[in-house]
Amino acid sequence: LIRIYGHFINVGLRMYDYLSSQRVDFFIANSEETKKRTAKFYRRDADVIYPPVDVPREVPPAAAKEYYITLSRLARAKHIDIMVKAAAKHNFKLRIVGTGRDEEYLKSLANDNVEFLGEVSDEVRNSLYAGAKAFIATATDEDFGITPVESMLCGTPVIAYYGGGFKETVIEGKTGIFFRE
Repeated sequence: LIRIYGHFINVGLRMYDYLSSQRVDFFIANSEETKKRTAKFYRRDADVIYPPVDVPREVPPAAAKEYYITLSRLARAKHIDIMVKAAAKHNFKLRIVGTGRDEEYLKSLANDNVEFLGEVSDEVRNSLYAGAKAFIATATDEDFGITPVESMLCGTPVIAYYGGGFKETVIEGKTGIFFRE
């Protein structure tokens, strides 16, 4: 009975969300990906206005480029576990910037070549971007993805899942490469 009741609540919330969306005068999306979702779920058009990205005043000089990096909320939807497992399997250095509820789980998967840095200042973040071989983005359903753009602004290419907003910002073979599975 509780499960059935919960189902009706979810259906009711989705219906309320849809009906509320029909009263909106104008939709703005942060990417073509979000625009497609607006059309799919609300059957409404949206204009795309890309989000602002903080341009570094100075790009730090490139370091030895001995590691890969990601900057993310440590949550299941970001698929950081894929990176951690790959780093362990292929023995490459990975630095992870960010915190989140999956942090302890991810640390349990890691070996000595994976470093969890937590939160860092903008200055340190830009130095980490500039010193990396590449930025890795594994989320499969990202709306836009600011962190790969920040990485590219610091001169570091991106290795990203071919999906979501990454398709709009990474230029295959120029600013990065995609993987599909």
